[in-house]
Amino acid sequence: MFTLKSFLYAAFAAECLFLDAAKALPSTVAPPSSNSIQTLWQFPNNTWAENLAVRSNGDLLVTLLSAPQVYQVNPRQPKTPALVHTFPNATGALGIVEYEQDVFAVVVGNWTIATFLTVNGSYSVWKVDMRGFKSDSNGHVTKPAVVSKITDIPEADFLNGITLINEGSRDALIADSVLGVVWKLNLDTAEYSIVLDSPLMKVVPGQIQLGINGVHTRDGFLYFTNSFQGLFAKVAIDLCGNAIGPYTLIAETGVSDDFAFDKSGNAYIAQDPSDALERVTPAGKVNVLVGNVNNTIVEGATAAQFGILPFDESILYVTTNGGLAGRVPGTDVVGGKILAINLPNLLKSDGIH
Repeated sequence: MFTLKSFLYAAFAAECLFLDAAKALPSTVAPPSSNSIQTLWQFPNNTWAENLAVRSNGDLLVTLLSAPQVYQVNPRQPKTPALVHTFPNATGALGIVEYEQDVFAVVVGNWTIATFLTVNGSYSVWKVDMRGFKSDSNGHVTKPAVVSKITDIPEADFLNGITLINEGSRDALIADSVLGVVWKLNLDTAEYSIVLDSPLMKVVPGQIQLGINGVHTRDGFLYFTNSFQGLFAKVAIDLCGNAIGPYTLIAETGVSDDFAFDKSGNAYIAQDPSDALERVTPAGKVNVLVGNVNNTIVEGATAAQFGILPFDESILYVTTNGGLAGRVPGTDVVGGKILAINLPNLLKSDGIH
């Protein structure tokens, strides 16, 4: 009998197939097999799952943009998620990053889904301490997280993705999707300033103002997507977060959101509202792995993270918004999902070997 548990463990046992293949157009991507993608949880209609982080115990923390909330989901037993916290005076939660074991920084602010407009000056960053958090299998919280505000950043227009300068750093780098810059925030002192600014981070003329989006650091570089420039880029940074090299375009990727790296340095980029998942190699080769604007398999993909435990190291967890940013023609908006993608199986089904 096929079970979610057997699906997850199959990823650990499967051979990793992360080799290059020719770029495929979204319309030519074959539907994935049933053991490639599973839905761990689907939220109610009109719920936008925005971002996620993985706890040291393997549980997932998921932020919502449609409500100022963080939920916990156990991927081994994905029953009712536990509501970790609801932030005051905000409409949504965005980027999330772990900066010490089981302690997370979360971006919170006011961004209206109906109009895609931000409220300038409404953004803040919060500390969510999960070290004592407890909940049962039905999502009932028996011991809450300890939550406190780190700081408001009133000069920001639209804080979005967040990462650390490097592993173990107490300095976070935060994308401002409207100003087209990166802020540095010391998570202990609450001091902040703009440290990175490039044309590759800026918005393009249009009704929706959305430039730099997802940000992650790796091997001394900050990598970032730009949603409406449709690009994936990088810049070398020092230990203070300042640029020490040129801003470099890696690939043109289409409308891109957040992303995750595998151990080989391939980036897996959520495409919204292109409704796809792309892989970009270190050399800049782009493969559409699954999805397109005419199917709902990964509709409204917003972010991705790999599991960290032995059973799910090859599982890519993806959040979605259910089509709130643009539904697939002929379908209705549905609740955002948390997907578990068995990446070796998906790559094999795509003929990447």
